[in-house]
Amino acid sequence: MLRILCILFGVIGLGLLAYDLVASAIAGSLSLSALGAWWAAIHRDSLLLLQPAVERYLTPALWDPGIQSVLEAPAFLSAFGLALLFGLLAVMFRGRRRKTLLD
Repeated sequence: MLRILCILFGVIGLGLLAYDLVASAIAGSLSLSALGAWWAAIHRDSLLLLQPAVERYLTPALWDPGIQSVLEAPAFLSAFGLALLFGLLAVMFRGRRRKTLLD
């Protein structure tokens, strides 16, 4: 399952990068779309509810330097980051499973 998520987010990242490169070529200048912009285009209400929920139930300090920075980052980097995370988790759990089965 983790390998499937790794591949899925890798493909999404490649698609977002291709979209940004094509849009930049058409516009004539490099512009990368932010994760927050994509999220707002898909489901604006959930994005608008995220900040008050984080500030109220977790901590306000988590929003400004942390989550806001991730939302302003290029969307393809976020997808590649998730692909990398799931890939590393898949390797870790695959190694554990082999060790327990062979022992």
